[in-house]
Amino acid sequence: MFRKRFVITSGDARVGKSTASRLLLELYLKNKLNVRVFYHGHRNKLSMYQTQRFEIKHLGFSRGDSDRLLLDLEMFPKIEVILTDMPGQNLRDFKFFERDVSLIENLNYLGYRVTFLHPISHRKDCVEDYLQDLYQHFGSQVDYVVIQNHYFGKQFRHYDGSQFQADIKKLNGLELVLGGLHNDFYQLLEDTSLPYTQLIETNSPLNTIQRSIVFNWMENFHNSIVSNGIASNYLGLSINCAELVSTGVSKQSPSNLDVTEDIESEKW
Repeated sequence: MFRKRFVITSGDARVGKSTASRLLLELYLKNKLNVRVFYHGHRNKLSMYQTQRFEIKHLGFSRGDSDRLLLDLEMFPKIEVILTDMPGQNLRDFKFFERDVSLIENLNYLGYRVTFLHPISHRKDCVEDYLQDLYQHFGSQVDYVVIQNHYFGKQFRHYDGSQFQADIKKLNGLELVLGGLHNDFYQLLEDTSLPYTQLIETNSPLNTIQRSIVFNWMENFHNSIVSNGIASNYLGLSINCAELVSTGVSKQSPSNLDVTEDIESEKW
């Protein structure tokens, strides 16, 4: 059994890949995991975590990039999790890259199992053009975590009950839910350019209600991982689930307000 994980975000544009990556980084930080973070493409959407004990580097699709990555992992065997944020348009390049350098095989040799973290929306191309392409190419070589992003609603008619969902289940894939936030609230979080845990502190630029919304949103997603042994394994939290913690202030919510999973009110 592999004890280490190489987690790659994948999927269509603007479905929540970087959001899911940031939420995972918060969980890794809290659990004090030894993590390396990379991004593909031209834009580092995880830059706000550069000061949070993470060194975030660009990872290209050349043999030189592969050699440097594998050498680093071999030199630092205590690295437990690799997280790389990949834009949707890079999937085709990644497939050629992986085939050219036998990336998955080499990662397996070093003790890493690959997990694709794949958020989906209500759009058909999320599953037909991206998810299907992904699992048809990589098959059982890797594990899959599909995130139903409730920002787009709770109906995923192109996935729920489909052959895509059945195929993922045959591959022992896992499904998680990411609660939705109001569109303007997402933009508010982006505009702060701060890690999520800093946004729930009393000195953050958010008010009490806003901090409570962020706290509950993070808590719900993190708990869905740490309370699920398979999710914890697939996403690199392989220690005993009883030892895992979710958010950094799990016993100190910034508000006693009862905030539902999907926030549609504009009262904030």
